[in-house]
Formats: sequence, C-alpha cells, structure tokens
Amino acid sequence: MAARPEVVERWADALSAGAYAPMSRAEVRRELDARLAHLVGVLSAARFEPDRAAPVGEWLVSARFTGQTSLQDTLEVLGSALPRLAGRDGERVPAVLGAVAAGYANALRRQVFSQQEEVRASLLTALEHTQRELHDSETRFRQVFSSSAVGIAVFDARGEVVEVNPALVGMLDHEPGTTAVFDPLDLAALRADLSRMALDGAETARSERQFTARRGDPLWANVALSVVRDSDGHPRYHVAVVEDVTEQRVLREYLRHQALHDVLTGLPNRQSFLPKLEQVLSRPGSVTLCYLDVDGVAIVNDGLGYEYGDELLKVVAQRLTAVVAGERATVARIGGDEFVLLLEDSPGTPSISALAEAIDRALAEPVPLAGHEVSASAGMGFVRTSARGLDAMALLRQAHSTLRRAENGGKGQWGIYDAGQDARERARLALLAAMPGALDGGDIAIDYLPVRRGDEQVAAAARLRWRHGQAVADHGDCLRFADELGLSGRLGAWLLDETCSFAAVERLPVVVRLSVDQSRDPDLTASVGTALRTSELPPQWLWLSLDARALSEDADAVEDNLTALADMGVRRLLHSFGGGFAELSVVERHLLHGVELAPAPVEPLAHNALSKLVPLLRETGALVVADGEAVPGADLVVRR
Repeated sequence: MAARPEVVERWADALSAGAYAPMSRAEVRRELDARLAHLVGVLSAARFEPDRAAPVGEWLVSARFTGQTSLQDTLEVLGSALPRLAGRDGERVPAVLGAVAAGYANALRRQVFSQQEEVRASLLTALEHTQRELHDSETRFRQVFSSSAVGIAVFDARGEVVEVNPALVGMLDHEPGTTAVFDPLDLAALRADLSRMALDGAETARSERQFTARRGDPLWANVALSVVRDSDGHPRYHVAVVEDVTEQRVLREYLRHQALHDVLTGLPNRQSFLPKLEQVLSRPGSVTLCYLDVDGVAIVNDGLGYEYGDELLKVVAQRLTAVVAGERATVARIGGDEFVLLLEDSPGTPSISALAEAIDRALAEPVPLAGHEVSASAGMGFVRTSARGLDAMALLRQAHSTLRRAENGGKGQWGIYDAGQDARERARLALLAAMPGALDGGDIAIDYLPVRRGDEQVAAAARLRWRHGQAVADHGDCLRFADELGLSGRLGAWLLDETCSFAAVERLPVVVRLSVDQSRDPDLTASVGTALRTSELPPQWLWLSLDARALSEDADAVEDNLTALADMGVRRLLHSFGGGFAELSVVERHLLHGVELAPAPVEPLAHNALSKLVPLLRETGALVVADGEAVPGADLVVRR
C-alpha cells in the first residue's frame, strides 16, 4: 500500500514536470499533502459528498498548475492511490475524481472568461476611443490581440473575417499571415450565430462547438461572440474569442468512462452493469446470469502483496472475457473479488454445467506471480430465466444468494438457482435480521425442561425459544443465528444472567447449552463469574454444556475455558458429541463431568455405535445425559 508521503511526492513530480508554479518544492508538497488529506476525508466520510472534492481542482488552477497534462496527471496519481489510502474498494473514487476535474474545469473557465472580458474591454476601448487616444488604445489592443493565449477573430458587419490573432492561426494549424483559417462549414455556422445575435439584439453569445483544423483534425472550443459598436451605437465589428477545450473534453469522456468502468480491470462496474441488465431484461428471450466470487485473493494480497492480488484480478477478468468471447455477453466487476457474467442466450449458448466447467478450466490455469505459480478458483451462482421484465436487482440477488449457498459447500463450488431454496433462505435471513431487535426487546424466551434421574428431577435444562410471526426458532437456531451475527457474546451473557438467577431462586442446578463461538470465547469465564456473583449461585449448580464442534475449530481455546471453569467449580458438559478423537481426549483427561447425547438413532449401524459409546464414556466416570428420550445406559434424561 502506498504511503501518503509517497503519493504526495509522485503528485508533485507529475505537476512540476508539466507546469511552473511560483512555490518552493517544500511548499508544493505541503499544499498537496493538505489536498490529499482532504480527499481521503471526503472518501472516508460516513455521508459521502463528492462535491467537497471540487476545491482541490480549483486550487490547481489558482496555483498555476495548468499545463497540458496537469489535470490528467493528477487524476492518474489520485485514481491509483485513493482506494488504498481511504481503505475502500474504489466505488467512490470516480465520483471524487469527477468533482476534482469539474472544479478544475470551472476554475479554468472562469479564468478564461475573465481573460475574454479583458479582451472585450480592450477591444471596446481600442475601437471607441477618441482620435486623440486612438494610438495608445490601438497599441494596447494589439498587445492583447497578439499575445493572448486564446484565439481571437474579428468580423466586419457583413460577417467577413477581417483579422485573426496568432493563437487562432496556430490553433487551427494554418500558416501565419492568413485570415482564411475557418473551414467553410465552420465559418457558415459562425455567421449564422452572428445573424441570430443581430435579430435578437444580443450583445454576447456563448457556445461550445467543434471546429475542423486544416488537416481535418477535430478541435473543440468554447466560443464567446460579442458586438463592438461605433459611437452611434451601430454594430461595427463582431469579435469571436475561441478557447481550445479539446483536452478538457477528452478528459470529460475519460472520466465518464472511469465512472462506468472498473479502474483496475477496465470492465464495466456496477453502475454500468445494472442499466445493461435492465435493458437486456426488457427484451424477449432467455438470459443467463452468473455471479462469481474469486477465491483466495485475500491470501495473495497478504502473502505476496496487494499489487499481485490486483494482477490476479486482471488475469481473472481477461479469462472470464475470453470464456464468453463467442457469446452476446457482458462481463463486469461489481465488487472487490466479485464478477458477473450476463449472457443473452442463443441456440449455441452452452449449458450451465458446461459454462461452469469452462470457467473452472480457465481460472485453474496457473498465473505466474512473484516467482510463484498461482491458480484461481471461484464460487459461482447461476440463474437462467426467460422472464421478460424481471427486476434487475431481483435477478442479481437471486444469483448472489445462489452463490452463497454454493459456497456453503466449500471453495470452488457452483449452484443453480432454486426458487424453493431461495424462499426458505430469504425467510431464514429475515429471521436472522430481526434477531438483534428481538434480543434488545426481550422477545426471546427461556424454557426450563426437567432433567431427571429416573423419576427424580435433579436439574433444569435451559432452552431458548423465539417466536417471530409464524416462525419459531428453537435453542439451536438461536445459537446459530447469534454466531452468524456476532451476537454470541451478548446473547450468552444475558442467558447466563437469566439462568443463574432462575437457579438461585429455584434452588435447582441448571444446564445451559452454549454455541460454538461461546464455547471458544476467551471472555466466557468473565461472563460466568459476573453471573455467579450477581445471582449468588453456588458454582457447582451451574452446568455449562460446551459445543463439541468448537474443538475441531479451536481446541486450545475450548480446553482453556474448560480448565478455567473447573477452577471456578462450574460443572462442565459437552453437547453435540460425535465421539471424535479430540472429544474423547477431553473426556479421558477428566476435563468434563459429562456429555449430552442426542436421542438414539434408528439406523442400525449408528445405533450400534452409540450403544458402544455409552459404556466407554461411563468407564471414564463421565455422566451421560440423554436429550429428549432415553439413550440406553444414560444417567440423566432431559424430558421435553
């Protein structure tokens, strides 16, 4: 990542090479650093206001950095550096660069218009002064006329060109000394404008128009026409002041392209792709949309450097484009590692499976990066539809949700949109999104189920229950949702407080199941200690059941928690027990009081395995707790 001083140095070098400003090198660097900090602030602000970047462009003009390439050099330096400095993927950068260019153009235009007014004033003074001052006025006019950087043409009252200055001659690529500098069509258009001014009684007129230079090259210019009247008020001359804005127009088109295309890959971006998708969906016919997420770019960024991650993304863009080269297709980059492919289906369009295989083959080809051979893979979600008029955002969401379901199966997987699965997933996500509010609003309840040894109740098992509309989330759902949302710490602390208070009042041990994240949370013992102190519950009356699946993800953290809980006097259980090596090791080392087992399976092989597991656990002295219905040989049963 480029540091800000390096960016300032590159910017200063680029500006100094193309223009002279009456400042020392240190002053230039200090001023540019302040402008760069301002742009980073605009990009990073919670409320994005790109117009706040315009003063940077205005400052360039006021500081006299107005060389032929000053603006373009500025945009190139900022375009490559701002996404890194602002910590964003670049979606805001085109708008900020556009504001900088707009500020530059407006300031330059005001400067030129000021010059134009000075020219016009000088012309009026030169042409309307009394005879006594004519010589001095003519001298001043000639100086402005000859030395001005903008082109000037003087027309007589009939529209004939009387005189042109050297700047206009050079602008239109003619030899010095000639007044026939305008292409016949351009001259006719200027005369038409002068005629309209006369009919309307207008003193001035402004326009942007294209001229044709002597060799046929196009030239875009801002043209200011004005009338010079004699002492009786009759039109005597017309003056055209011509400012060459070809570079600004090219830059405007460049910025328009940048606003609609990804800076890194040159592909259309999200802003460009969505109108294209809407246009395609408005026509009859089948379309295929693939939402693709490239795997492993973050690893390349962290392991080799961001420049190599960028290079990998460029190669991916090229290969995706090559895969669909024979189709009516659009490839776009719509996120950091995310691309979309839109195909307007034809009889020769491949099947989805064939398209997925072609993409896999293309991305699997090794890419040489920093002396390493790197292969890419991608998760893909496909939607093929012929629904004319389908909402573009809805189709994009369908493809994205299909991608996420495919990624649940691992890296490099792909899937095809299924309406039923999508409806269920949307319902699940709606429930997920509502959970923080439910936790804050007290909508999540706790049921206490009896834990029995024979007919005797020896404890209560706490189970979460959340009813949201027609949906009901059980304890396992609530734990999974909390882990997905990063709420496990809050939910766990609340659950411990409530259950410990219940146990203290009822004088009954309580069994509390924890989620995967809660089981490996380094703050678990702090939450337990707070709950025990607040409720004054004896620690041996709290039975914490940690999730066995956490052992496979972070065994050290889970065992640290088990050891700390043992030191506190809390009883430890393990639920979702699968009989794996890590789980059996924890039991054998007496870090647990017991395990919770699911109801006995009906499959003979699994039933046989469970029947052999129970005696093995009991040999270690572990308590066996059956959840819901009797497991042969279990010590305790949670009655539902």
